[in-house]
Amino acid sequence: MKIENLEHSQKKFTFEVTPEEFEKALDKAFTTEVAKVSIPGFRKGHAPRSVFEKNYGVEALYSTALDVILNDKVQEVVKDQELAKTFIGQFRPVIDEAPVRGKAFKIALAIDVQPEVKLPDYKAIEVKEKDLVASDKDVDDAIKAITRKDAKKADKRAGSKIAKGDYATFDFVGTVDGVEFEGGKAENYELEIGSGQFIPGFEDQMIGMKVDEVKDLNVKFPEEYQAKDLAGKDAVFKVTVHKIQKETLPELTEEYVKSLNVAGATDEASLKAAKKKEIEDRKAVSEKDRQFNEIIQQILDATEIDMPQTLIDERANQFKAQYQNQAKAYNIPFATFLQIMGTTEEEFNKRALEDGERQAKFNVVASAIIEAEKLTPTNDELTKAAEEDAKANHRSKEQNLQANFQRYWSNIAYSKLVECLLGYAKEVKEPKTLAKAEGKKTTAKKSTATKKTTTKSTEEKATTAKKTTTKKASSTTAKKSTTAKKTTSTTAKKTTTKKAAAKAE
Repeated sequence: MKIENLEHSQKKFTFEVTPEEFEKALDKAFTTEVAKVSIPGFRKGHAPRSVFEKNYGVEALYSTALDVILNDKVQEVVKDQELAKTFIGQFRPVIDEAPVRGKAFKIALAIDVQPEVKLPDYKAIEVKEKDLVASDKDVDDAIKAITRKDAKKADKRAGSKIAKGDYATFDFVGTVDGVEFEGGKAENYELEIGSGQFIPGFEDQMIGMKVDEVKDLNVKFPEEYQAKDLAGKDAVFKVTVHKIQKETLPELTEEYVKSLNVAGATDEASLKAAKKKEIEDRKAVSEKDRQFNEIIQQILDATEIDMPQTLIDERANQFKAQYQNQAKAYNIPFATFLQIMGTTEEEFNKRALEDGERQAKFNVVASAIIEAEKLTPTNDELTKAAEEDAKANHRSKEQNLQANFQRYWSNIAYSKLVECLLGYAKEVKEPKTLAKAEGKKTTAKKSTATKKTTTKSTEEKATTAKKTTTKKASSTTAKKSTTAKKTTSTTAKKTTTKKAAAKAE
């Protein structure tokens, strides 16, 4: 058996099949195949070998014979239990030469393995310092948000001009190259000027207009605008103003402040203090998330790792399934769902692959750091999580452990990872980028084994990273393989080997 390391963290195992070995495999193949056919003059499954080969040819046994040989070779490979622990996915047959009866030939198996990770010096990371200040404007805006429900609007006096913060009621008609476009027209539309609801430049150009004034606003749609047919294009909006109003917020009397039911707020000063603390608390959470995301991105960019395609495809498929399930929930075709999202199938698949690669890389990197820093959850921590759930769901501690062990493990490990990396990070005003990890990625000659990976990942012990508060859509999962149950199966996928054999013929 010859073992080679291929690119993308694959191993290739090559074997020489002797004529005698192939003959034995053909004998086993005949026993299987003859039971499937009916030959005139013989009961099904009882025709002699010579008659079978006369009717179908010995080549009809090659595919099944190759299955027999490949299955034997899988068993030979997985005898090395330590090596088997590194396997990801399933074995893929590599048949570069067609088998010929009476001659020796080579056959190979390829499989993805856990990639080698060369971590950078993540203890030396610099990260932009937290911004926890709640400015007076932040506080005023927060109070404005909760008191606006009681605000009153009044028309500005005749001849007044639109100012930032005013409410304007107007008609508009949008055109691109002189042609009206869908969704670019409305009557008696009310807008707070300066709220940023319209595309850049629209609201700014309305400032200074008067009631009954008509004006052409020249704007440009953003390059990333959701309607692809408008993205990046110049447009003209003809605007007719009908009404200008000024908003007056309620006075912050003690009686009114108490009616707002804000904890600890009894007057204007205490309301501002309560809102300031609320903003600071929210910023503390969001800034922590921001710093951790920046730290992770630096580590991923600086880590040397040759990712196996199996892990990337697994994550990409999960990404796709998430959106496909959403389309099913809305009971609309997936192609229509993509149109609503403003993307094409090609763009969506590209994004899925990119997201899959990043998530897969995070999984491996996070797992490596968890191992290096000894962040594995303890039995006491897991038990405590199960006991907390038991109070809420009325199941026993043991039942919760059995049902939710992986979730507990993942959440605890993730929390430890966050605190660990934030603890190492140095806060500075202008952080430097983390240096690239030293060392070369493992590369090797390309093989047909590197072309495609569509198999499922091995049954692994996983560290599923908890989603950050500010980026719920981003799934972060750290995995660590500890078993190779699926890859050490006694059979290589039959349909795959049959295709390979057919190709060889």
